[in-house]
Amino acid sequence: MWAYFKGLTMQVSIRELKANPARAIAMTQGGQRVQITSHRKVVAELVAPTLVAAPPLEMTDEEAMQRLLASGFVAEPATRPFKLGKAVVFPPGPNGQTMSDLVIELRGPR
Repeated sequence: MWAYFKGLTMQVSIRELKANPARAIAMTQGGQRVQITSHRKVVAELVAPTLVAAPPLEMTDEEAMQRLLASGFVAEPATRPFKLGKAVVFPPGPNGQTMSDLVIELRGPR
């Protein structure tokens, strides 16, 4: 049993939400806000996503870096290019066992 309407807001208990999540999602798609309650107290809200304006297509490298820093995707800009070192190749052991064989053996049965 779904709870009452309050304007464009509807309240639903966690139990009711578990029983019929598609109904709550359909409500939000219709523009309603669904408040989720636990013991008659609102603990969360389900709302439709808001449209965010697209970023400008043209921006300088500095603007792009500032945007990445502000979003948290980049913690600190690199000061120099990253270069991989020379690959290390291990020769087979005395019994002809390769490093891959050793790793598989150490993993054990799956």
